[in-house]
Amino acid sequence: MRATLRQKSAVQSESLDNAMLALQGGENCELPVLPEVVAQLLKLTSDVDCNISDVVPLIKRDQSLTSHLLRIANSLRYNTGVTVSSVQQAAARLGLLAIREIVVLISCKCRVFDVPEFESHVRQSFRHSLATAAFAQEIARVRRMNVEEAFLTGLLHDVGRPILFQALADRRQSHGLLATEAEVLQVAGEHRISFAAKLILQWELSERVAEAVQYQLSPLEAPACALQAASLNLAMDLANGILNPNATPRADDEPHPMLEVLSIYPEQFAAIQKNSNQILEWVDSTI
Repeated sequence: MRATLRQKSAVQSESLDNAMLALQGGENCELPVLPEVVAQLLKLTSDVDCNISDVVPLIKRDQSLTSHLLRIANSLRYNTGVTVSSVQQAAARLGLLAIREIVVLISCKCRVFDVPEFESHVRQSFRHSLATAAFAQEIARVRRMNVEEAFLTGLLHDVGRPILFQALADRRQSHGLLATEAEVLQVAGEHRISFAAKLILQWELSERVAEAVQYQLSPLEAPACALQAASLNLAMDLANGILNPNATPRADDEPHPMLEVLSIYPEQFAAIQKNSNQILEWVDSTI
């Protein structure tokens, strides 16, 4: 039996094609907004003169942000061997860049990847985004690229999917949208990239991150960030590999095409892959 998005009392029924035309035109498609404290924090940490003493009081203003930050700061990926119990400790031990990426992660989890009607699909998307972010960061370290930029690119590459899930669920109530779950999943997959790029720009994170996300499926077409897009493309495939162990692996004589683009040698690629178990453990502990 197919699940159908349907408004019981709607006078008119809206088709999925019309809904997408409206959403692409900006009609009733409100992108998730960053909490005020988070927006201030991201703006503050983008300043080269920012220091730890500037951000700690700001984080403490938001109790929910504080509790989430401490939990993630003590997770496998960020744990330094000693449990942190205060924002001051977390900021001092992790540094501003790690605090910044954790704050964006928290915002994604609480503001974007939270659509009850599509819970299992949103969870799957978030797991893939976390794994992609972690692999993208490992690739960036090998290639001596910007690791924070790589992490954000991986984390945000699929945020358009849950945004569309929520927008289409909302149109069930407002416009009597008629669409099967399978149809919603398909259209969200087809249009997720453009909506992801819109969110990145709205959050004022980085035009480079937005471009890499925009060209994630065709990295060599990226005007200025081909290497970043190639890194994301490779990271996405690595994430698929650890999250879908039954998937058919790439043959040894068919290396990933982005390895050549990124000039990553076999031994470097093997070193990246060695982090797979640790990344999977971190993903599962963060969900």
